[in-house]
Amino acid sequence: MTETGQVFQRASRWATAARVHRHSWLRRFLTFMLHLLYRILLRLEVVGLENIPPTGPVILAINHISFLDPVIVVSVLRRKVLPMAKAEVFQDAVLGPLVSAFDAFPVRRGEVDRRAIQTALEVLRLGGVLLIAPEGTRSPTGALIQGREGAIYLAWRTGAPIVPVGIDGTDRFKFNIRRLRRTPVRVVFGPPCRVEIPERQEREALREATDELMAQIAALLPPERRGIYADFPHTTPRYLRPLGRMESTVLSPVEPVAMQK
Repeated sequence: MTETGQVFQRASRWATAARVHRHSWLRRFLTFMLHLLYRILLRLEVVGLENIPPTGPVILAINHISFLDPVIVVSVLRRKVLPMAKAEVFQDAVLGPLVSAFDAFPVRRGEVDRRAIQTALEVLRLGGVLLIAPEGTRSPTGALIQGREGAIYLAWRTGAPIVPVGIDGTDRFKFNIRRLRRTPVRVVFGPPCRVEIPERQEREALREATDELMAQIAALLPPERRGIYADFPHTTPRYLRPLGRMESTVLSPVEPVAMQK
């Protein structure tokens, strides 16, 4: 590698490190405003925040039914979360500035986006929290569709634990707000797990481990949301292992996002 290339690589790593660990004033302000809006527009219930490891790399794997899904998950954790977002959203007049303020980075769908993969790996190697939707796109029906192998691959490559996240209710937001109704939304963080795949079984195991992860997400959702994973065999996962009891102090939920009745 040339000297110029090394300088560029060091600068790129420094920029990624700053994004992983720095909480900008704009992000803090937007988070505060979102909490206020949740009180007005949603009846938000957040369950299982104690399952988020308080330090070290973590992958949050969510189901995706609305533009609100990553926004809510990013804003309810005390730890800083960096979302992967489809490249097209950065061109949106409203969502583009919002996802940029929350340090999201783009991924090009329909191809192997090596730059996005390298950024995600760097985030995890720096001890950050990465948010990814394994389905790769919003479900058109609100029920789970087949997951892709990206989240499992990143967890396997880095050793980062995966926390499955089930989200219900956000797809009704646009319908309810037109009728001046608050939308019930439930977000459930499941127990963390690690991916253990022998090198010789990489290709077929990535697919099977992805289905195991999607089945864990399905278990956090109402039956009508489980989609193609509704009848997934209830067997002991072969490649996902429970992380075990976390000895350090867990994070507490942000005040305004506690269960509201």
